[in-house]
Amino acid sequence: MLPPRSVLITGASRGLGLEFVKQFLQVPTPPEFLFATCRNPDNAKELQEVAKSNSSITIMKLDVSEMNTIEEAKKLVESKVGDGGLNLLINNAGINKRVTLDTVTPDMMLDTFNINVNGPLFTTKAFLPLLLKAAISSTPSNPSSAIVNMSSIMSSIARTVTSDAVEYRVSKSALNMLTKILHNELKDKGIHVGCLHPGWVQTDMGTAKAPVTVSQSVCGCIQVMSNMNAENACVLTDYTGNPLPW
Repeated sequence: MLPPRSVLITGASRGLGLEFVKQFLQVPTPPEFLFATCRNPDNAKELQEVAKSNSSITIMKLDVSEMNTIEEAKKLVESKVGDGGLNLLINNAGINKRVTLDTVTPDMMLDTFNINVNGPLFTTKAFLPLLLKAAISSTPSNPSSAIVNMSSIMSSIARTVTSDAVEYRVSKSALNMLTKILHNELKDKGIHVGCLHPGWVQTDMGTAKAPVTVSQSVCGCIQVMSNMNAENACVLTDYTGNPLPW
C-alpha cells in the first residue's frame, strides 16, 4: 500500500490520529497530500504546529457526525488530488464513554453508534468516488486504494469475557461488520478494506495505564498497512500484524 500519494485521517487532532500525521511525514516517500481532519481545527494547536513546517498537510474541519462537514471536506480534497484520487482513508475518529449495563442510556448508545459506525460509513461513502479514481492502478498484491477502519480487540465476540464499555464494544463489533460489507462491495473494484486493533494505547481513551505508546502503535499500524493485500485485507489485525478473532 505504501507509499500512498494521498492520505486522509479522521480524528487527527490528538492521540493516534495526530501520531499518524507525524509518522506519515517520516516514511521514505511521504504523501504529497496529507489531509488531517478534526472537529475543531482552531483548537488543534499541536496539529497546527506540525503543519506549519509541512506544506503537504491540509487541516480540515470534518465532524463524522455532521454530513455537511463531510461533504465540504470531500470537495476540498477533490480540488487538490484531481484525477489521482484518494489513496488511503483512515477512519480513526471514535469515542468510548466506558459505561456499564447499569449506567448506559439510549442516548449514549445512539451517540456512540453515530460516531463509531455511521461516521466511518458515511465518510467512506462520501469519499468513495475519489478512492475509486485511485484504485485504477490497483493490483491484488499492491493496492493503490484502501480504507482502514480503526477497530479494537474489545469488538471481538470471541474474546469478550467482561461486561464493561457496553456502547463501545457493540459499536466496534458493528464497525467490523461494516468493514466486511465494504470489503465485499469493493474488493473487485480495486479497493482493499481492513480493520486494525491499535493495541491498548497511552491516549486519552486508553489512559496512562496502557502498556503501548502512541508511537509504537502507529508505527506498527503503518507497517501492517504497508503489507495489506487481497488475502489479508479484511481481517481484524492488531498493530503487530497478528490476526484476531471476530
